[in-house]
Amino acid sequence: MTKFTISKKALAEQPKKYTRLILTEDSTSWHRLVETADGHLEYRMGAGKRKNATPRKFHTLVRSIVQAAKSHQIEHLAIHLGPMGCPKLEEKGSQWFYRTLGENLQLATYEFTKYKTQKSKKKELKEILVCGDLKGKDLAAFKAGLVVGAAANVTRDIANTTAEDMTPVKLGNAAKKAVLGTKVLVKTLGEKELQKLKMGLLLAVGGGTKHETKLIVMEYWGAGKPKKDEKSKAKQPIVYVGKGVTYDTGGLNVKPSGHMHDMHMDMTGGATVIGAVAAIAKLGFKKNVIGIIPAAENAVSDSAMRAGDIVKAMNEKTVEVLHTDAEGRMVLADALTYSERYNPKVVLDIATLTGASLVALGQHASAIMTKDTKLQNILQELGETSGDYMWPLPLWDEYQAPLKSTRADLSNIAVNFSRWGGVIEGGAFLQNFAPKKTLWAHIDIAPRMESIPSDKLAKGATGEPVRMLTRFAEEN
Repeated sequence: MTKFTISKKALAEQPKKYTRLILTEDSTSWHRLVETADGHLEYRMGAGKRKNATPRKFHTLVRSIVQAAKSHQIEHLAIHLGPMGCPKLEEKGSQWFYRTLGENLQLATYEFTKYKTQKSKKKELKEILVCGDLKGKDLAAFKAGLVVGAAANVTRDIANTTAEDMTPVKLGNAAKKAVLGTKVLVKTLGEKELQKLKMGLLLAVGGGTKHETKLIVMEYWGAGKPKKDEKSKAKQPIVYVGKGVTYDTGGLNVKPSGHMHDMHMDMTGGATVIGAVAAIAKLGFKKNVIGIIPAAENAVSDSAMRAGDIVKAMNEKTVEVLHTDAEGRMVLADALTYSERYNPKVVLDIATLTGASLVALGQHASAIMTKDTKLQNILQELGETSGDYMWPLPLWDEYQAPLKSTRADLSNIAVNFSRWGGVIEGGAFLQNFAPKKTLWAHIDIAPRMESIPSDKLAKGATGEPVRMLTRFAEEN
């Protein structure tokens, strides 16, 4: 694990054990590792023209610095970065700059080595020293960035863990571990409790496995828990609902070969909620935030739900299961209904819901679906600010018609098995279960489930959108 240290001394005053980072205006492909006349090591790296620096490029630059340090086996790296001379970064303000710096340094240092039996012989990046007289709000922003980045890395750890080591029960334990030392209360409801709540959709998805289905609830009352019948808008919580399918075979409509090996990551939405609530609590926001994670394994067995089954949701709607691999929307549906008991001011559900979202957007942004334009704009703007990029898709009433079943109230996919608009179809289904008269948005994070080379991150989970969800709770 890389240690982060802050020094008031200038970069030039640091001891010889530190390799000094020197950014130049050369092309980003230019770099040199040199020894100076006085015996200090300097890593000179092209960052492009300062006038052309943008917030998006800054995210990547910070990660590239860490990647380069790792590849050169630098053990102690000293940096002195500031927004001066970069007009587009200066527009964002110094607090955004240092918060973003902290977040991306944390994200870039992450490696998942849990299952490696032999330690790498390469020298590890042990420490990053941030030089300069950081103080006041800038120092607080940098430290907050480290907290948020660390929380996103917890999300990555959970998502990268194998399904056998991250069952619904173990996911509940991971949630408790993530918030140790905070004021978050975690409770895990078992199948008997879910039956009393009549969560038929969640139970149906988990019906084919030996691992007990759970509903994990995380409560953070940073603004004070409202009393019974209290109608204080200030105390109405934000609710995050995260899909927690700990392994997805597709059920009896089993996934084809080559499309199942990474389905231990189908609980990334739930892992994201755990990371976001942990970050919010550790930063001590005076906000009320609830995390709800419906956790189940979609397995193949003689007790698994069948295509053609009709099951009843917690809100009493009946759902015809036309495809057992459209299970994520089913577990989310009951969790959305459950969220009503908190009288939320806004509900966001987060899920690796559809492969169709990758077809629509590629792998650079998550999809947003909501009927509220203001909420849509806020999420998109916060995505741009945080680096967890979002892009909106329509959720028009016309998308409801294909979900009308002849045998039940709804079907879990289009009744004509249409291949078109699959990402919107998922959001349209969930719209039938979102709390009435409450702001709600569905975020399909399947495009950002795993990192791609341009992310400059370790392979595996990205930890998105923990940064965006943390800022949403902070600023709204």
